[in-house]
Amino acid sequence: MALADLRTEPASVAAARLLQIIEAKFGDGLRAVRDPAAVGPGADADSLRRAYLDLLKLTLCDLAGPRTTSVTRTMSGEVMSRELEGDQLRFRTAGMDWPLHGMTMVGLARLDDLQRCVESVVADHVEGDVIEAGAWRGGASMLIRATLDTLGEQRRNVFVADSFQGFPRVEAAPSDGYDLGVDLAGCDYLAVPLEEVRANFARLGLDRGVEFIAGFFEETLHTLADRRWAIARLDGDTYDATRCSLEALYPNLSSGGYVILDDYVQIDQCREAVEDFRREHRITEPIEHVDWSGARWRRRSPPEPSTAPGPSAEQLRPSRKHSEPVQRRPQARVPAIEEVDLRHELEQLRPRLAEAEAEVQRLCASPINGPRGWLRRRVGPALRRRL
Repeated sequence: MALADLRTEPASVAAARLLQIIEAKFGDGLRAVRDPAAVGPGADADSLRRAYLDLLKLTLCDLAGPRTTSVTRTMSGEVMSRELEGDQLRFRTAGMDWPLHGMTMVGLARLDDLQRCVESVVADHVEGDVIEAGAWRGGASMLIRATLDTLGEQRRNVFVADSFQGFPRVEAAPSDGYDLGVDLAGCDYLAVPLEEVRANFARLGLDRGVEFIAGFFEETLHTLADRRWAIARLDGDTYDATRCSLEALYPNLSSGGYVILDDYVQIDQCREAVEDFRREHRITEPIEHVDWSGARWRRRSPPEPSTAPGPSAEQLRPSRKHSEPVQRRPQARVPAIEEVDLRHELEQLRPRLAEAEAEVQRLCASPINGPRGWLRRRVGPALRRRL
């Protein structure tokens, strides 16, 4: 998921170094991960339900097999893949990498907590539907739908809100510093078409009671102002996306409902948007950390009346005007890291090959003087005078 600089080192070296950097920075999060294993089924209905949900979570994270494939991104926005196996599976379990084939980046701890939140609002009879703002391939929303179904909650709908075309275009920052919005906007890997996400839900039998809200948040979320929410899961990464989601969804979050923040701990922009919103709206419920990245709070104050008008589109644009999509390249396979290494080696060999070809041309141009000139360039000064 991090950036690799292939200008100075081969892909395999860069990827291994990135794993070391991630482990050094988030070592506590890696040590806290649970084993990627499911409970076995029992004869009673509750045991079967939990076994199914555990197996589903492993499947969504692409952890059901002995190894999985991770995606690393270069500084130019290109992606490459490498296998994780053995102890490296901790990175996937913790949700610290981008899966090539998985349907969520969330990791098991945040999925476990999401399941508990769904079970909690059902047990406490908290009114409302569930929405995820920022869904990628839809894995977290699939778990929500599956958990509701196993609890007999077919009347609750799951709303899946996403642009389904990646992050919007952002003007480059005037400084040379890192800009999260610019960086994410340039990554085609994050743009998953709506048709693909729909197919993911249907393939796992989770497409009933699901509504897809396609478009950038400031253009779509205010249209849901008449809905009541039991859970709002926000995974927009940037300040604008997080703030827009809160402005649109929090007013109609039921008392006892959850705001779940996928990036609160690790992404500064997300945390700043949350803290600004909570301060301005005098929200005092404590924020609880879920793992190294995610956090949530449970609303205790009563929501605004459902008949109150929702915020306008202009109110949901705190720092930018109409979002524009990025022109994306056609979906292509992600090359294996070994392929990228071979291309890197080939680029290193090209200058030497060109030099050798030029030497051959010089030798062929003059059969007699060519070898003499070749020797003069390679022997010492004393012998050179005798040639």
